[in-house]
Amino acid sequence: MQLVLTTEDISSLSEATRAELAAKLFPKRTAAPFDLPAGFEEDGFENVVDLTPGQVEEFMKACAPETISGLKVFAEHGPVIHADLLGQAGIANYAHFQGRVTKRTRTVTGDKGAFLFSWDDWSAHDDGIGLYAITPTTLRSLRIFFKLD
Repeated sequence: MQLVLTTEDISSLSEATRAELAAKLFPKRTAAPFDLPAGFEEDGFENVVDLTPGQVEEFMKACAPETISGLKVFAEHGPVIHADLLGQAGIANYAHFQGRVTKRTRTVTGDKGAFLFSWDDWSAHDDGIGLYAITPTTLRSLRIFFKLD
């Protein structure tokens, strides 16, 4: 069986349907290999994905301004940031930010197990606030979106 979809057909579909089609047509792509940041384990990046510049653009279309500001912190200071830097974007509830970003990542990629970033063991830090890390590919895509390069 062969199915032909035009650009117009695809653009008329819901974002979730487009993401599901993309996931079926283009199998899951996890992050490309890279040297892990200090304090991070390989399994912590198991479901962390690389976002392309186009995916970052799509990601931002439905984000709250606070989430966009938080991701700009990653673009400016990443690929590894201390979570308290998110305060620059007005983010104090890290779990809420993490949840919003994860939900959006899963929508954009069509992968129900995807994460945009990993985190270290926060209990190992004296202040109880740890590190977040994104992949070098996602960092580059964010920097392109925010026109930092």
